Amino acid sequence: MKKLTVLLISGAITFAAGTASAQNNSSKAHQCGTMHFMEEEFKQHPELREQFLQHQKQVAEYKRMQNAPFRSTQKRIVPVVFHIIHQCGPENISRAQIEDQLRILNEDFSLTNPNFGQTPECHAAVAADCQIEFRLATKDDLGNCTDGIVRVESPKTFEANNQSGVKAISRWSSHKYLNVWVVNSIGSIQSVGGEVLGYAQFPAGGLPSTDGVVIRHDCIGSIGTAQTGTFAPRFGRTMTHEVGHWLGLRHIWGDADCGSDGIDDTPIAAAPNYGICFDDFPYNIGGCEGGDENDNCGEMFMNYMDYSDDQCMSMFTNGQKEVMDATLATFRFFISSEENLAATGTRDEDIANPVTCVPQSSFCDNRMMVCENSTVTFTDASYNAVGYTREWNFEGGTPATSSTANPVVTYSAAGVYDVSLTTSTSAGANTLSKPNYIIVSPDAAQFSTGPFEETFATSANYDNLFTSINPDGTEAKWEYVSNGGFEFGGGARLRNYFNTATERDFLITPSYDISSVTNPVLMFRLAVAERGGEPNDIFRVYTSNNCGQSWGVPRRTINFNEMNSAGQYTNEFVPTLKSHYKTYFVSLAPIAQQDNVRIRFEYESGTGDRANNVYLDDINIGSSLGEFDFEDQIGLNVFPNPTSNNSQINFYAYKAAQMSLRVYDVLGKEVITGFNGKVGAGDQSFNIDMSNLSSGVYTIRLELDGKTAFTKVVRN
Repeated sequence: MKKLTVLLISGAITFAAGTASAQNNSSKAHQCGTMHFMEEEFKQHPELREQFLQHQKQVAEYKRMQNAPFRSTQKRIVPVVFHIIHQCGPENISRAQIEDQLRILNEDFSLTNPNFGQTPECHAAVAADCQIEFRLATKDDLGNCTDGIVRVESPKTFEANNQSGVKAISRWSSHKYLNVWVVNSIGSIQSVGGEVLGYAQFPAGGLPSTDGVVIRHDCIGSIGTAQTGTFAPRFGRTMTHEVGHWLGLRHIWGDADCGSDGIDDTPIAAAPNYGICFDDFPYNIGGCEGGDENDNCGEMFMNYMDYSDDQCMSMFTNGQKEVMDATLATFRFFISSEENLAATGTRDEDIANPVTCVPQSSFCDNRMMVCENSTVTFTDASYNAVGYTREWNFEGGTPATSSTANPVVTYSAAGVYDVSLTTSTSAGANTLSKPNYIIVSPDAAQFSTGPFEETFATSANYDNLFTSINPDGTEAKWEYVSNGGFEFGGGARLRNYFNTATERDFLITPSYDISSVTNPVLMFRLAVAERGGEPNDIFRVYTSNNCGQSWGVPRRTINFNEMNSAGQYTNEFVPTLKSHYKTYFVSLAPIAQQDNVRIRFEYESGTGDRANNVYLDDINIGSSLGEFDFEDQIGLNVFPNPTSNNSQINFYAYKAAQMSLRVYDVLGKEVITGFNGKVGAGDQSFNIDMSNLSSGVYTIRLELDGKTAFTKVVRN
């Protein structure tokens, strides 16, 4: 079969993001993010492009050698560690689901996959047993006992793209292990669309600290969330595809219209194939200029490096095996060495004689802030051992102790309480303690008569009344500072200068009876500076009327361009002028009659460039403070924003009125005609489906009772 020639030249090479189309293909179909994220990495670290090109030349040279030593005739073992990054949701997958994925990987790379028999004969003739086996490590980086699975609770499990910092949370030496990060979501590729299911790092295509595979939890294996997730059913081939990249393989369409992957026995492909399966054989014969006119096989849609559905993938080729062999003999030479197999506990004798490890205690709960006489359900999320015993201790709770996996605990009295879990095996015990973990609020508000004001005059007020939640556990958190406030005294500071991408930090107020305030309005002041670049940080305001058990949608969202009040500071920002602060108003009319309200201020550090420090001061809840924006008055809000598909428009209608909702593109063309009719008084919520729109910025126009409000929404 004829192939287009790939020339490796000294200049830059740019990989397209798969914009060509094939049957059932659209820009909104699922994607592999490997090529896109590698290009992003090259922009950040230009020296990596040359390293990558040098490795490609090295592989090409190995392929030209006769009787090359890299042409393996025996099995190679690759040690693997799975880092489960979770927030106690479905992404915290079971060990059984991970083991199921390893089974599929080992079948696919040894050509023992059950569906290979469906492969058309002319393609099956070049199918390869890659002679690679993947095993969970039984020794960690320090030589300690492990089951090859690490579980870390972090909000970075969401939108876990290459800039989010998700890999830094938990990683082992990429010289010794294939690191796999399992996450809840990755997001979409801007301007291309489509949800990313996984991405890998090519040999020499990135930094050692980021080497490995990131993959959605519902694309792992064929059981558990693979059968219930967004893209179900899945059968583990996303992982096979991404590990192919990790071992040096390109997409078979060469990431260009009728491109080449540089391998002779994979036919030219017009584009990524979606929805093509064995019944479609032969598919797209002669679909590319320069292809073999005598070829009766058509495209190799069943190749693991295409985008076909999992059940329609069945093979690697001998040419692809040569690339993987060359990679394992060069850039990844150490990983399958006898020395490394001994260091990682993946030799045959290690697997045959398993060792019991000390468990690592971990737990989740369905809430950490509750009202008096509420229940909290705890879930044991410990790892590193099976068959362990557990002992819970719940300060202030009933029961006070438990040995069950998922105890339900009642907290009857207001206070702040500790929780601990001890897990044990014959190898030893491990205890996780979380002091001041459960916050139980009284049914009555802490402050009953408004208006309410907090100027952070003393640290005692902050320490005794406000709750700072720092999910990532870093030093960057909301805290009291004695200088930098609006009057240059005390204030609340988030040391965002040291935050990493996508971190979220929360500051929660005490509780207020706002029914004592006529036409209640929240006022606060923010001082924010940038530190260079184009930050896309976001500040959100939420309210809760059930002691912080739930928060609903944001009452207000402020993007960085709106909140930047002090310009650029290359060093840590401290406000020194009143003009460094901006004042914001949020109407609380939708919750005006509630008698136990908390406010949550949330700051999300952006991807890429991020802002400097953030200061919050002068929090007030009082009566309407004169005229302010109609958008604020009705609490107009779009969530989520940015969005990949759908967003909700939320606002408060202060009376029954005629209302219309429309969406416009940047040229002012109406692209969505939403609701047009009468609504009653009260909270309103409307869904807008943006799945058929291109990536970009759109304007939402809301007209209510003859008044008009506008807000922006970004479609990724």
